[in-house]
Amino acid sequence: MQLTREDWVKAGLNKLAEAGIHEVRIEILARTLKISKGSFYHYFRDRKELLDSMMDYWEMYATKRIIHSIEQDNSSLEDLLHISINPDKRIEIGIYVWAKHEPMVASRLVDIEEQRINCIAKLYQKKGLIPSDAIDRARLTYLSYVGWMTRFDANSNFDIEKMFKILINM
Repeated sequence: MQLTREDWVKAGLNKLAEAGIHEVRIEILARTLKISKGSFYHYFRDRKELLDSMMDYWEMYATKRIIHSIEQDNSSLEDLLHISINPDKRIEIGIYVWAKHEPMVASRLVDIEEQRINCIAKLYQKKGLIPSDAIDRARLTYLSYVGWMTRFDANSNFDIEKMFKILINM
């Protein structure tokens, strides 16, 4: 089986989600992918390059592509919030945990969050809010999302759809 760079990146993200960043190691991923670790070095110089690629991939698929799609399709705030409510947040939670222990990841995560918040703020502006109110509401909406993401499986009383409706209609 011929693996691609993307296969390694996805395997790394899945291992991050499953077991944490400390388990994202070349040997473990090679075993998971059922291939020699020499294959890894066809695509990456070292583990750091893999980790950087994992962040790039996650940013592209979990943020940039969604923002682009929202802008291209002239989607609404409700559309964006609806697609955000996906119960499989393991990779995203893994990124947040990783960021607690790695300053470069934490800094990068702030940049990604700001992209997301700015997108939400634009959608609030489309609903008639002035820019300063839109950015404040976007931050509150994003904080609600992050809180839900980290707690929804432990506390079924967190009804994110209801929270989003309240935020939209404030």
